[in-house]
Amino acid sequence: MCKYSYQCKLCGIQIEVKAEQQNVQDVMVELASECPSLDIIAQAPISLDAMYELMVPKERSLLMQLLKEHSHPEDCSVYDSVVDAIGKALGRYYEIA
Repeated sequence: MCKYSYQCKLCGIQIEVKAEQQNVQDVMVELASECPSLDIIAQAPISLDAMYELMVPKERSLLMQLLKEHSHPEDCSVYDSVVDAIGKALGRYYEIA
């Protein structure tokens, strides 16, 4: 599991990311923030295919599509932070791939 907190580079609002590996493929991501753009996304954990999210370009990411569906600014650093947390949660699996 990877947990960390940071300030968004775009708006300076505090964002907490928790990524917990469910199995070799799936990761559960939880976001917590006062950011109004993340309200809907932060209400429930998000299940993602960890390796897919790490390997595809940002434009094809399911996480990025979810953020776009909820009118989240593309310049926000939440996408990069979640991808970093997924990689850290994968740990050794990610190094092997």
